[in-house]
Amino acid sequence: MEQTPTNSITTADGLSKFLWWMAAADAATLQECRLDRERYRIIGISVLVTWLFATLAWGYFFSTVINDEIVVAGLAVFFGFAILSIDRSLIAAMSGAGRRQFLPVAFRLFLAVIIGLFISQPVVLMLFQKDIQAQMVLNRQGKLEKFREELDALNAPRKAALEKDRQQWEQQLQQKEAQVKAYKDDYIKETDGTGGTGKIGESSIARVKKTEYLKAEQELSMLRSSLMPQLQERQRQQEEIWKENRVKEQAYAASLTDGFLAQTEALGELTDQHPALRQRYRLIVLIITLIEIMPLLSKLLMPKGEYDKLMDHNNVYLGYRKNSMV
Repeated sequence: MEQTPTNSITTADGLSKFLWWMAAADAATLQECRLDRERYRIIGISVLVTWLFATLAWGYFFSTVINDEIVVAGLAVFFGFAILSIDRSLIAAMSGAGRRQFLPVAFRLFLAVIIGLFISQPVVLMLFQKDIQAQMVLNRQGKLEKFREELDALNAPRKAALEKDRQQWEQQLQQKEAQVKAYKDDYIKETDGTGGTGKIGESSIARVKKTEYLKAEQELSMLRSSLMPQLQERQRQQEEIWKENRVKEQAYAASLTDGFLAQTEALGELTDQHPALRQRYRLIVLIITLIEIMPLLSKLLMPKGEYDKLMDHNNVYLGYRKNSMV
């Protein structure tokens, strides 16, 4: 009875085929390379991990700018798949003779590092979320205070002119009120015998002082009638400035979101203020970047096996046939 070869591709399970596809390996060629199957499963796992990291990072990034969870999930899957496609293309391009060329390899490593650094940022933000949220509260308060100072500086000349007029008119009223009070006190003293004449009752001098008091009181009344509308107008203008500043402040506060840029700014300030956090931040970025370039490094550092030799042979054969046809 004929037995099925143990190294046949038909014996491979679905997970292995999926990992081989992740590793951009040709399944038909791997059918003849039993020893290389596990190596390409490992490369496929590294690509899978990178894909999951990229999807998670993009998902968190879009969650900071979009509130719709369905849209965030769709964008995360799409851009995660885009990173997966780039990784598979880089690994596929490493196969064959091109693996030994320095410039192509350096360019692919550089591209993988750039992608890794970009992907690491959202992941780091997610890991330090509590500290970042606390720092953003402080940043928001500082920005609001600075905005208030700028508004005050902008309105300072106008407010100073209004305040100057108000103080000048209030001073006039106070001086006139003091004069009326002094005339009134003099009149009372003349009538109760404590004045200069020492007589009780309305003497001729008391009547003169009463006339001065009543005249001053009438002038005070006229001055109040003249200045109060102007004082009220200045007060209204000052309140209007205050209301305008509050509206501007509320609009500015509404623009201070908890988005990606605000979180990145808060993280930057935290790393500047805390050297220990800065070291851990760099270490996490390095680890995540290594995860991104891990598939490419695995392919680059892996010695040539039977699968690579067969692929080189097939490429040479296809090139020979193409030249022959031309």
